[in-house]
Parts: sequence; structure tokens; C-alpha cells
Amino acid sequence: MQNVGEESFTYDAFKAEYDTNPRVKNLVRNFSEKGIDLKTKKEPSDVPQADSQDGNNKVSAMAKRATDVGAKL
Repeated sequence: MQNVGEESFTYDAFKAEYDTNPRVKNLVRNFSEKGIDLKTKKEPSDVPQADSQDGNNKVSAMAKRATDVGAKL
């Protein structure tokens, strides 16, 4: 709900803007339905990648703790 009242773009709307607006084309290196890569002066040295297995285990453990109401019901 943080972006209520703000603009939002679908992939098709962004692609249409990219194809017709040279200012947008000059700012974007690459884009897909997953996201947008902006052009920068320097390439990122290392983009952190999430360790999905470790992350899944942590989320699973948190969910178990959050839903553990104990035997006293």
C-alpha cells in the first residue's frame, strides 16, 4: 500500500515507452519481465546472490516459531 496513488508500469507499458522514448532508452541497459538494469558509469563489482536453500530454511524455521501455539489450547 506504500505506492498508492503512484504510477505503476506493466511490462508491455514499459516496453512501449522504451521503444518510443529515447530518454528512457538512454537510461536502461536491459530489461525483462523480471526487472530493469539501469546503465551506470561503473559495472557492479559483485551482485549478491541469495542462497535460496539457506533462506528457505530460515523462513521455514521462522514460520514454525510464529505458528507454534503450544499444546495449551
